[in-house]
Amino acid sequence: MSTFAPALQGGAAARRLVPRRRWLDELPWDERLPDDAAAARSTWTQTAFSEYASAAAFTEIASALLAAGAPIDLVATAADFAVDEVVHVEASARLAGALGGGVALEVELTRLVRPAESTDPRMRAAELIVRTCCVGEALTVPLLALTREVAGSTLVAAALRRILQDEAQHALFGGWYLDWADAWLDDDARARLGRVAGTALRAFAPLLAIDCERSGLGVVACDPFDARLVDAAHRRVAEPLAARGIVIPADDLATLTATRAHEAPRMG
Repeated sequence: MSTFAPALQGGAAARRLVPRRRWLDELPWDERLPDDAAAARSTWTQTAFSEYASAAAFTEIASALLAAGAPIDLVATAADFAVDEVVHVEASARLAGALGGGVALEVELTRLVRPAESTDPRMRAAELIVRTCCVGEALTVPLLALTREVAGSTLVAAALRRILQDEAQHALFGGWYLDWADAWLDDDARARLGRVAGTALRAFAPLLAIDCERSGLGVVACDPFDARLVDAAHRRVAEPLAARGIVIPADDLATLTATRAHEAPRMG
């Protein structure tokens, strides 16, 4: 385990990122934010790490697509999405800093991405993409939109608006890959991907009904968050996949019910 502490090296490497991260410097950082918002500080620190893990996921996807002989525009897009996520890491870390500083977070950097189980390159890519894009990013988009609605801060809302633009594209990537894969995905492969999606959904169940009553600065209260998550699981995850012959097991969908047993703030 190590302490999560993202940093920029500077120099030539940082200059290459200037066009991609320019929007960060254009945000209204002069807004005065409360420096005692513990829940928001924790949320943005966790979000920075989640974005870091997403960067690792898209890097893994790009590698899998290369091994699968996928169209090179799909490969390039996945690799480019990793850059989006790295910029989101910086945005989230800076927001935590603006709120008084990030919190200590011990992480395992060697286990950022759950490996795909299949040894077939095309199915390996499919598993990673279904888990990351068809579930994770598809859920993130409506939750980010909700978080922006209740931000209560010009700075936070502006940052979320820009992040949301990127994440919306990330969510669409799953469909782009499945369109290419449609010709070789047989019934067994689609059933397997349904189970992969179901397992990924189960990972979101602990976020339901976390005990936080106030919204703002990146934190969302229980009731609106839970309702948006459950709705998104059905309309943005299960239904689009089912339309492609990929059915999530009913038991996995049923896990997304409120069980008020957790005590941490959350964000879309």
